[in-house]
Amino acid sequence: MSVSLTVSETMGGAALSDSLAGGGTGLDLGSCVNGSFAPVTNKTNNQGRQDIYIKHNATIDPITSVKFYLEQYGVETGYTYGGARTAASDYTAIKNMGNSSGSSKNNADGLSSGLWIDQRWDVIDANQFDQSTYPTKVKIFGDNGTDGIDLASSFGLITDAMVYNNSSVETAATSPVAGKIGKSGDTALGEYAHIRLRQYIASAFAEGGIYQCEFIIAYSYTA
Repeated sequence: MSVSLTVSETMGGAALSDSLAGGGTGLDLGSCVNGSFAPVTNKTNNQGRQDIYIKHNATIDPITSVKFYLEQYGVETGYTYGGARTAASDYTAIKNMGNSSGSSKNNADGLSSGLWIDQRWDVIDANQFDQSTYPTKVKIFGDNGTDGIDLASSFGLITDAMVYNNSSVETAATSPVAGKIGKSGDTALGEYAHIRLRQYIASAFAEGGIYQCEFIIAYSYTA
C-alpha cells in the first residue's frame, strides 16, 4: 500500500502551495535580512517561525523512522532551479551557513545562520530555537559540516513534536514514540508531527538573492 504525506502550515490545513521561483509549489520562508532570521515577527522578543504539520493517509498502521534532511534543489521534486546561482551552489551555501553558525536563538550576536528546526510543538516564544540549551531538540542543518545533509545524517523525529486534534485544540500525544506518526485520530502516538523552521542569516553574510534547497521528510511504512 502506498502512503502519502500532507505537509501543511496549520493543523488540518491544505498542503503547502507557495509559488516557487523557477516553477512548482512548496514552502517559501520569505525574505531574511542580515543579522536576523525568517520568518520574523519581533527579533528582540524571539518571535516568528514557520509552523509545519505532517500527517499521513494510512488507515491502519503508523509510519515509522521519520527523519529530516536537506537535499539539492530539484533532485527529488524535479523542479527547475530559479535562483541566481546554481542548485548545487545553493545547497553548498546553505550547508556552510549551518556549519559556521553560532547558537543565538534570536541572532542577537549576528552569528547565527542556516536552516534550523525546533521539534517542540508547544515551546513558548522566549525559548524557541534555543539550540545552545536544547541541542537534542533544536538542530541546525549543516552543523559540524555533516549534520542533516543526507539520509545518513538526518535528524530523527522526536516525541516532543507529536500532537492530535482534540476538537480543534492541539493536544500533546499521550504515548508518543520517536520516529512514529500515528494514523488519523491516534491520540496515543499522535496524528500530526508539529515542527518549527527558521532560516538565519549572519550579519557578515555577503551574497543575497533567492536560495533554494529541498527539505526531505523520509519515512517507512509496512502494512
